Amino acid sequence: MQFVDLFCGIGGFHAALRQLGHECVFACDADADAAEMYEKNFGINAHHDVRDCKDLPDFDILCAGFPCQPFSKSGSQQGFNDLTRGTLFHEIMRIVRESKPKILFLENVPNLHTHDDGNTFEIIKASIEEEGYHFSSAILSPHEFGTPQIRKRLYMVAIKQEYCREEVFQFPKGTQQKTSVKTILDKKRSVNKKYYLSDKEIRILNHWNDFIQRINPEMKPPSPTWSQDFGRTYPLEHIHPISKQWRITVKDLKKNLEKDGLYVPRSRLRKEVLRCFPPYIISTKKPLPEWKKRFISNNRIFWKNNEQLLEDDWLSTVREFEQTYQKFEWQVGDEKRDIWKHMIQFRPSGIRVKRTNYIPALVAIAQIPIIGWQKRRMTPKECARAQDFDVDGVISKPYALSDISSIAYKQLGNAVNVKITKIVMQEIERYIR
Repeated sequence: MQFVDLFCGIGGFHAALRQLGHECVFACDADADAAEMYEKNFGINAHHDVRDCKDLPDFDILCAGFPCQPFSKSGSQQGFNDLTRGTLFHEIMRIVRESKPKILFLENVPNLHTHDDGNTFEIIKASIEEEGYHFSSAILSPHEFGTPQIRKRLYMVAIKQEYCREEVFQFPKGTQQKTSVKTILDKKRSVNKKYYLSDKEIRILNHWNDFIQRINPEMKPPSPTWSQDFGRTYPLEHIHPISKQWRITVKDLKKNLEKDGLYVPRSRLRKEVLRCFPPYIISTKKPLPEWKKRFISNNRIFWKNNEQLLEDDWLSTVREFEQTYQKFEWQVGDEKRDIWKHMIQFRPSGIRVKRTNYIPALVAIAQIPIIGWQKRRMTPKECARAQDFDVDGVISKPYALSDISSIAYKQLGNAVNVKITKIVMQEIERYIR
């Protein structure tokens, strides 16, 4: 069958469907860097703007991993109100009405299913069904099919009613087989030095490793661990300190800092003094939410129980780090308390330590998984294997990635997983009449 690849990125849909013998007759993506790699790998010059896609060649399958940012938890969640990206689904439907393909194969973030209390998803489903399609959806992740990456995505399949069997289309079930990050790693000697951690990064992680090894072995660190509140005593009972409704004086704010043994600015300006407090308590409008009070209180209790084990030197050192490096998440349960034995991420929300059976979902921002025991970030090739691209030439010609690592990471974070796409397409082939 012939297919079009809308919002094609670097070609996750294409790589999967090509393996099954299907032919791409048109591709489109607004990202010039992604389009460049697409042409290099598939020999197709991707059209730039989906809004200009007119008079397309005949095709059977419409594939589209349409922009997820308007629906993602990590984005603004404006949905269809995002006039730049949120309305692009309507362009898909325009092409559907014009071309009437047999099959629609769509992918997006799981949050699309619940966005706006489910209304967004219902609009998408109803729009497709109105055009005479049977609609099905499921949330699937590579780790369910043997690839060591947790990457839950919403897959949507719509088939023209006249091609449907009597039974309902069923998505494939995961094998739940054990996975290990080690299966996708490069040979150590082939890894470029640029992927290894800096001295600064090693120092920060060593400090948190010291933390996890020093604390009471009977106690688990709070999740998340906010070291900014270790030893702090500022009140939580009423309103955020920055709020005008909070009646504590600047003088008393300074007393709080002094009491906690922290830097006390000379300034009399409220905003200058408040900069010495953790940024996550700052607000101009709302009281401190109960969940945040609970996190802060848990961290303060934990500090009291472990203060003597950590000593003064540990806290004074961690306070020298940037705010994001003062936060920590231990997500490996009761496994060995050694950061360097696990997977690590530097995230905006803090340092996260995870098990070695799989990596967290690759994203388009700089949260590249770190291989603790090798003290380095995963290479683009390793990340490509986590997305099941054939970078080793096992199936066909090796898949080429951008020579610029930052671009390659971004493109892989935006890509559709090849293995899941292939498995779902095989089920579609078995189902249609």
